[in-house]
Amino acid sequence: MIIDFEYQPVLEDYKKNGDMLLGSILKILENSGNKHSDTAGDAILEGSNNGKAWVLTDWMIDIITYPKYGDKILARTWSETVNHPLICTRDFEMYCNGELSVKGTTKWILLDLATNRPCKLTPEIIDKYQPEDRHTYEDNKLPRLVAPENFSRETPIAIRRLDIDFNDHVHNLTYLDYALEGLPEEVFNKRDFKKLRISYKLAVKAGEEIVCKYAQIEGRHICCIYGKDNDLRTQIEFD
Repeated sequence: MIIDFEYQPVLEDYKKNGDMLLGSILKILENSGNKHSDTAGDAILEGSNNGKAWVLTDWMIDIITYPKYGDKILARTWSETVNHPLICTRDFEMYCNGELSVKGTTKWILLDLATNRPCKLTPEIIDKYQPEDRHTYEDNKLPRLVAPENFSRETPIAIRRLDIDFNDHVHNLTYLDYALEGLPEEVFNKRDFKKLRISYKLAVKAGEEIVCKYAQIEGRHICCIYGKDNDLRTQIEFD
């Protein structure tokens, strides 16, 4: 099942130069995935209230061209054929005025909220999404991220109440905001990244103390979000 999602951008989706914000691109792709789940009869909120929740573990995004203010936006998503009992892959494309602008992929697990352990993906769950034999990337294995040994910058992050989503932890897109806050000023001001990679390790919850640590290695801007005990929660790389 391939789902198309037309999005009407608003002013806050853009930077001053008219390029769409990276966070808005992810938001559009995420909402296309939500539409897919609703169409498949697997409503996200209903599942969470019944004790199971889809949890995002990884993003990988390539930006061919940034959508511009006034562009007509269409996001396309589908689930790949499932080849692992615990992991499913959702792919994305974004079109601006009919031209491919962004492509990406994500990895997901279905989490039992009572045990905090992944659930096996049953044929019934998989069939709801009608997986496609189609791939955004030929290599389905995402590059492994390795945290740097040394960092050049540290930024304490204050968790707001509004950062917490319906699963009672920081929403996955909010980690991108934390990473952007941790970038050096000159990098943040430009932020014309062409690649984004996110790996979620451990959820952040309300009341926790976290810090975003930054390093630049071989042209990649790496932001690692750590908890109070220096446990890595999320790693985000911009390129």
